[in-house]
Amino acid sequence: MSQAGHIVRPGGARKTWSIRYRDPSGVLQWEGKFKTRHDAQKRLNEVLGELDRGTYTRRSSVTFEKFAEDWLASRRQIRGSTESGYGSIINRQLVPRLGSIRVADLRFEHVDAAVSGMIEDELSPKTIHNAVTLLRTILTGRRGPSALQRGVAFRDSTLGIELPPLQSRQITPPTPEQMWTLINTAKTIGGLGYPLTYLAAFTGVRRNEALALQFDDIEWFTNEVNVRHAISKRRRKDGGQKWEWHVGPPKSRKSLRRIAATESVMKMLAELKVGKPETAFLFPGNCSGFIDPDMFDAETWKPIAEKAGMPGTRFHDLRHFFASQLIANGETAAYVRDQMGHSSIKVTFDTYGHLFPGRGKEASDRYEKAMRDAREKSKADVRKTFANEDEKKGASDATN
Repeated sequence: MSQAGHIVRPGGARKTWSIRYRDPSGVLQWEGKFKTRHDAQKRLNEVLGELDRGTYTRRSSVTFEKFAEDWLASRRQIRGSTESGYGSIINRQLVPRLGSIRVADLRFEHVDAAVSGMIEDELSPKTIHNAVTLLRTILTGRRGPSALQRGVAFRDSTLGIELPPLQSRQITPPTPEQMWTLINTAKTIGGLGYPLTYLAAFTGVRRNEALALQFDDIEWFTNEVNVRHAISKRRRKDGGQKWEWHVGPPKSRKSLRRIAATESVMKMLAELKVGKPETAFLFPGNCSGFIDPDMFDAETWKPIAEKAGMPGTRFHDLRHFFASQLIANGETAAYVRDQMGHSSIKVTFDTYGHLFPGRGKEASDRYEKAMRDAREKSKADVRKTFANEDEKKGASDATN
């Protein structure tokens, strides 16, 4: 039997619209806070259609704040550092703007208003894109307990949201001269900052990969650094601080790699090894035997960059320097990919494509040669065809 419902605009100063209808059990239901009558009518049509088809599900009262918290806690296949990053976006950007709204009530206008708020707060386009992408995953992601999978939401409220354009930024790595300034400054300051800076400049290891290196990761006979671990975050189980650092697998499967090391790197590592067991960390610290990554940034790397006259330079920029030097020395993109531990050669070109010299000239030369060879082959085929026809005609004239 066809169902009936009504659109209602409460009196007083309220400027929103509501709808009311009876659910399959006959209980009167209200849904409100629609900004326009059109939005209210659209939702009412959806509800009445679901009631007629027998697919109606009572809307959950869970708020976005509560659902996002439960969603994050129930994720099983994400790294601790990823979970921490998601938590930061949820708590700093999404919950303040959407937290009190029921997930079932989330609509385009709510998300659009949240994005406008981020723009007004002068957040970077990348941060805004990350926030909306995470919101979409929470609401309708195919992997994990999304709101759609749990029957709490019935649509993707992020569809059609206009986001600020991402700013394309080409990586500008330090020059060799700047790199030696950093290395020499680190040596002057002393401590583990010097070997860490030297190693990163000559191997391109990520910060958390370098801090996780142990002496049994060094291939002494083949002059290679075997990247097998990385420092990452995980949830604590003792009820204290929420996160803790631990030695785990590297960023991805492709990050497992052997990096060719120069003689000077091997000599430096051998000097670090004197008197230490194979299981010792190359760069020991007070955080379960290794250096806390956050403390390294603040207490070791920042003073080096500032004293070198290069404030704002990140330790990660040493990784970009290593890649740029491989490219400048004529190494192939495939070799750069393998040494850097990129997931694909596309990532290599997307990140460092502008540093590969003469790619356009080489490509155009190859195209020109291919077309020139095809032209010569075509001419030869034409000559052969005419020769065959002349031969046939001569034979026919002789017969006649």
